[in-house]
Order: sequence, then structure tokens, then C-alpha cells
Amino acid sequence: MKKRLRKKKAYKQYIQDIFLGYENMLENPELKELTFSYLKETTVLKRDDNQQIRFRTFDQD
Repeated sequence: MKKRLRKKKAYKQYIQDIFLGYENMLENPELKELTFSYLKETTVLKRDDNQQIRFRTFDQD
């Protein structure tokens, strides 16, 4: 039970970190890329050529 709650809390923090990173990128246009990891998943926030922010999520093997 405790392990499941820890995983749930860690995943919730991962999602919050992604959205905070997105807000930081909106406020600071000089940030080009941010990376967040959770277990076997990695999310990258990156600016494209038009300075729009793109989300990409990859599974780690």
C-alpha cells in the first residue's frame, strides 16, 4: 500500500514539475529545452523554429 502511494505521489510531482516548467518557459523565452523523468518515461519541453513550446514523451528502455 505504501509503495503504491509513494508512486502516486511521485507521479503527481512529475506532472506538476512539467507544468511549472511550461510556465517558466512561457515567462522566460530564453529557455530552449527542459527535461523531466519519471520511472521509465521522459518528457521533453522544447521550442521549435517558431518559438512555440512542444511536448514530447519518450519511453526509456
